[in-house]
Amino acid sequence: MTSIIKSDIFRIKKGSAVRNVFLAGMVIIIITGINMFNSRSGFGGVGVQSSASAARSLPANGAQFVQQMRDDGLFPFFILAFAVAVLGADYSAGTIRNSLSYFVDRKKVYFAKCITGFLCCLIYTLVCLIVSCIAGVILFGFGGFSLTMISRILTQLILSIPLYFGMIAIGSGLLVFTKKTSITIASYLIGLIIFPSVTYQIYQLFPNAEWLKLCDPLSAFSLLSRFWEFPLMYVGMVLLFWIILDAIVLFLGMRVYSEADVI
Repeated sequence: MTSIIKSDIFRIKKGSAVRNVFLAGMVIIIITGINMFNSRSGFGGVGVQSSASAARSLPANGAQFVQQMRDDGLFPFFILAFAVAVLGADYSAGTIRNSLSYFVDRKKVYFAKCITGFLCCLIYTLVCLIVSCIAGVILFGFGGFSLTMISRILTQLILSIPLYFGMIAIGSGLLVFTKKTSITIASYLIGLIIFPSVTYQIYQLFPNAEWLKLCDPLSAFSLLSRFWEFPLMYVGMVLLFWIILDAIVLFLGMRVYSEADVI
């Protein structure tokens, strides 16, 4: 399992899809910052606002810009797409046959790839935060950064683990059927937009549980980016929802991966 993870992470430097998605996220963050700086009023950036992410005023300092980038649905779009691109490189390079040698348990391979995707999410999240900090300081000045802010970012990373794992498990399952990185990423991003309708239908069945409206990926990420502003019960129930979903998706994913024509 360890060797599979190492080989997948090694592919971060390989493949055009990995490079393009990686650079796209960086460019969009910079463009967003420049647009916000030039707008001088309102939220003038380029991004994907979720229902839990409200429009913000022009950042007063670099720290506020970083917070706005974390609030926006932009982060999960590119972070998750990057992880899927890394996993899809196995298909593009034709090395998937090496990963599925006859003596390797396919369930272990699937789980190892989910861990790889999760690690890629963490790596890319840190890179996005660094780029956001640099862009924020250059455009809006060095201010607002504090130990409280840093601790909140670290806490958010920890709370995001169930979401990353669940979305990566779904992405790995999609690769089994498409066997194409580009098609998988496109399907994946479309799914991120469609998923809210699923959680909304669940909410219709349980109208007293308003927290269900925050369970779609983009809203959940936005909630976690400002977890201290939401009721503790909401945060806990959203995380519980994703932990249960993780268990279901991982179980089904392992079954499909072990029986389907992965190659």
